[in-house]
Amino acid sequence: LITKCWDAKAENRPTAKELFQILYKWDNKKYDDSDIKFIESQINEYNDKIKLNRTSEKKSKNIQTHPQAIYTSRLLNFKNLPEPVNSGATQSTLFSEGFDCQLDESDLNEMNQDDENNIE
Repeated sequence: LITKCWDAKAENRPTAKELFQILYKWDNKKYDDSDIKFIESQINEYNDKIKLNRTSEKKSKNIQTHPQAIYTSRLLNFKNLPEPVNSGATQSTLFSEGFDCQLDESDLNEMNQDDENNIE
């Protein structure tokens, strides 16, 4: 889904309606799995704790701005940007492929030794 949304050509990207339908299906599917419900409850519990901590931190900190400071916003100039281009298939696989390998302790020691020799 994310690669479809990132497509350089707007006509290849999903519409808001298509995105809504896909996300709606995913949202409904997650409630079918009890493990996901358990994990979601833990996440919500954690988020609640974070919110409580943030509110207590805000009360304890007194942030002051300089009375003579001037804060302004400005528009950014996006006129000179290059045309968007999709990345090549080889480039995208570099980031999305998983690399599985098994190393034993002697391999790791050898790699560390090589790194130390290169530093010196």
